[in-house]
Amino acid sequence: MDEKVVEDGADEESGRGVQSVDTALRVLSALVEMGQPLMLKTVAERAEMPPPKAHRYLVSFCRGGLAERDPASGGYRLGPLAVRLGLAALRHLHVVNVGAQTLGELRDEVGYTVGLAVWGAAGPTFVRFEETNDALIISGRPGSVMPILSSSTGRVFGAYMPRSITDPFLRKELAGKPHPGASPSSTPRITKEQMEALFQYVREHGLAQVRGDLNPGLHGLSAPVFDHAGAIAGVITVMGPAGVIDVELDGPIAKALRTRARQVSQRMGAP
Repeated sequence: MDEKVVEDGADEESGRGVQSVDTALRVLSALVEMGQPLMLKTVAERAEMPPPKAHRYLVSFCRGGLAERDPASGGYRLGPLAVRLGLAALRHLHVVNVGAQTLGELRDEVGYTVGLAVWGAAGPTFVRFEETNDALIISGRPGSVMPILSSSTGRVFGAYMPRSITDPFLRKELAGKPHPGASPSSTPRITKEQMEALFQYVREHGLAQVRGDLNPGLHGLSAPVFDHAGAIAGVITVMGPAGVIDVELDGPIAKALRTRARQVSQRMGAP
């Protein structure tokens, strides 16, 4: 065996581990990034090791079910055990748990209140807030439901959720009927064409912004979080007082929000 094994006394605090396992993970990572089954040479190149060495790992992986060889092409792909492990990990993922730490980090980074919303029975629903200690009082609390057309949170859901789910809510708002969480005065009267253009704008930029559309004193900027299937799993929103917070789509807060939302999406298994 050409791998150095560090086992005695190894622990997380010392940062020591099993070098051969680290090497094996490089081979598995090469297979994770695959599309079609990969030939040995390609696996070796991606794992940055000689082909004979990569082959030994692949043989062991095939025996254990972590990899398998395609009978037609002779290439390698993830095996049934790897698939089972991935599905087991996904069952334990929930955007609230995965994104909890990120919300606090983003709040500290931008200096404004940050919230996480999911799609609930009544529509876009905030489930968590990380607030700042400034004078701004956020009226929303976990459980608060947002309208789709006049909140940045709702606009992101409107842009990415299946229309079969959002349509009942959109029809009410387009008709001028307030969504739960919105007052009649804050429900915009826009046409269906304007609504579609609004959602397209959100998809093009990957963000939604509002400037007092729901609350005259509050501006917001929202970004989607996606799951392993590429479906929207939640929305992260940064909110702050009008005239103070920068909600420009090319501003520093937008950049930080995009980065953090992408990190949560990656942890959710998003492609």
